[in-house]
Amino acid sequence: MCLTLNAENNFLIRVISRYLYIELFKPFLILSFTFIGILWLVQILPKLETLVLNKQPIEIFFNVAIHTIPQVAYFVIPVTAFFSTIYAINKLVSEAEIVAITSSGFSYFSFTKIIFIFGVTVSFILFLITFFILPKSAFKLQTIFFDIEQNFAIKFIDSRKFLHPISGVTIYVRDKSEENQMTGVFVFDDRNNDYSLLYSAKEAAIRDKDDIRDLIMQDGELQIVSKDEKSIVSVRFERFGINLNSFIPETRFYLASPSEVSPITGIMKSRELAQLTEYSSSEYLAESHMKLASIFSPIALSMLGALALIGFSSEKYHITTVVVFLALIALVMQVTIISLKSLLVLHPDIFFLIYLPPIVVFVAILFLINLKDTFA
Repeated sequence: MCLTLNAENNFLIRVISRYLYIELFKPFLILSFTFIGILWLVQILPKLETLVLNKQPIEIFFNVAIHTIPQVAYFVIPVTAFFSTIYAINKLVSEAEIVAITSSGFSYFSFTKIIFIFGVTVSFILFLITFFILPKSAFKLQTIFFDIEQNFAIKFIDSRKFLHPISGVTIYVRDKSEENQMTGVFVFDDRNNDYSLLYSAKEAAIRDKDDIRDLIMQDGELQIVSKDEKSIVSVRFERFGINLNSFIPETRFYLASPSEVSPITGIMKSRELAQLTEYSSSEYLAESHMKLASIFSPIALSMLGALALIGFSSEKYHITTVVVFLALIALVMQVTIISLKSLLVLHPDIFFLIYLPPIVVFVAILFLINLKDTFA
């Protein structure tokens, strides 16, 4: 008889545990899709405007849209784990299900273990995104816009404003027509210490051949002005060409920034990456440790949401007050992690500090839940 009761009790606990886990995961999926969708629209609209202005094909639009999602998910998922926990607990309390569950012998600590498993699941999802999806998508996204910036001919024609590609050079195009044709072109070259060059032409076109870009101007004038302004030479021309490669030093490939490498690569190869880019090794280390610390955030935030189980069950506290208080703690934890990243750039040796916020919150919540069970 005793074995039968234990078996039935274990079966009941498994059923309740599965039910609670599903109740936590359902709002997580709904809130994740909702928040990611909203933030994705905010992120994608400025990028789409850039693509339209640069006349990019539809596949580039699709690539940018797809590769923006992991960046948004990286920031949204920890916060979603927190709010989905609070939502699920509020639902259980408001529908009096929590009373039936605790009456069956399911303690607050047992409930917390389910929330912990849920947090671990979310952290694993964030781990996959951070290590395998985010670096590749971020690198691909930045490469796309890097290539657009390198496509000077398109930018040159569509700008219709003063461009300063390098120090001492100013380019202006008044209007454009089909097939790379421009009207009202002005080029001011002030790089020489002795004189300045001012090119103006009624018409011009860009000739791009074998990685050599030339601006071919027609019906124009070249003015050479000495820096002391004592002499001015004006030369009319029917057709004149200047090489644009000297104006636009072209980079052949794009090198990953700290946000575009996996945490392990950023930690193990920070010095090698720093030698290839303009970033320091401490920037790669700080970014990588921040990503690793962020992986633990869903666990800490889910456990933080578990405090709502105590707050909602007590008549002393209003639900809104509990949610605002817990959200404030969650915000402080996330901001602390981001702030410590800036500190690690200056002092990379104290990298362990960035892991403290989620660990401290997790341990504190575990202690409070255990205390609740002890005096219940």
